[in-house]
Amino acid sequence: MNYKHFILLSLIIVMMSVVRWNRQDLFIRPYVGADDKKLGEKLGYDVEMSLDSYTYVQYVNYYNGKDVESEVTKPYSFRFLIPLIASLLPFDSFTSLNLICLSTEILGLLFLMKILALIGFKDKTIFATSFLYAFSFPIFYYGVVGLLDAPAIFLIMLGIYLTLRKQLIPLILTMIIAAMVNEKAILLLPFYFFFYIKESGFKRSFINSSIIFVAFLATSLIVRANTINADSSFMWTVNTSSLIDNLTRLRTYISLALTGGIPLLILLLTFRNIDFKNSHTFAFAMGAIFVVIMIFYSLTAAYTDGRFAWYLYPFLLPLCAYGIEKRLEV
Repeated sequence: MNYKHFILLSLIIVMMSVVRWNRQDLFIRPYVGADDKKLGEKLGYDVEMSLDSYTYVQYVNYYNGKDVESEVTKPYSFRFLIPLIASLLPFDSFTSLNLICLSTEILGLLFLMKILALIGFKDKTIFATSFLYAFSFPIFYYGVVGLLDAPAIFLIMLGIYLTLRKQLIPLILTMIIAAMVNEKAILLLPFYFFFYIKESGFKRSFINSSIIFVAFLATSLIVRANTINADSSFMWTVNTSSLIDNLTRLRTYISLALTGGIPLLILLLTFRNIDFKNSHTFAFAMGAIFVVIMIFYSLTAAYTDGRFAWYLYPFLLPLCAYGIEKRLEV
């Protein structure tokens, strides 16, 4: 792994983050004003904020001793760890939250590059593939606006790396932490399961995957039963109104396309260069399939946008690297 490339790509991530830092939306505010300015003003910021961002910032305020418990609703209250850490930083709540998100984006880059190096790709391929991560729409649009997807994606990257290194105990600890950050980190589990089916057979894969799942589930239930506004039974509820809203909103299609479009296009153009008989390529493909399933589920139960497609990156980018390496050899 070339650490000069890592530093350069990290700087690109920082530069990509400047425009939307703390929802300042420099030069682009007239084009992204789809959220509620009253929420930003309520927190003392002259910016528009989504309900998600507003709630996470209020969660940081809660840990800083402010009486805002009623503002931290479920399921946001289950994702307590990042707001707790942010409350320890000597900055305002919004800035502290986004500093952690920016840090995890850079850590996600580091472990993506480590994954690609571990698989055996050349430095040029690692750089080109990692550039797709650093210079991407989700890094630009969702990374530093008070959301918790960047930490979850970093933990998935870390989990993939530990899986490839066959380090079960650190992986279990990672998943325990992930359960306190964002439940969507469970998307790592299909990758682990299918990787170990190829490596060690169904029985060993099932046993290890069950251990990881139980650790994640137990932590999640403990968190849900003990955080503010606790509700251990909460789940995304399927409803037709969410489906209709998502399918009739132009922003759904645009944001999903901008986030997942380039990696998916590269994969479609180059998938013939991939041997899916290998344990890791098979597992990456299955991981991506489960993310797609999650996206379809979200259409019926949540506000769906490009953030959901961002979870494809840990699985699609390593697959894209095969086609990229082939092209670079020409």
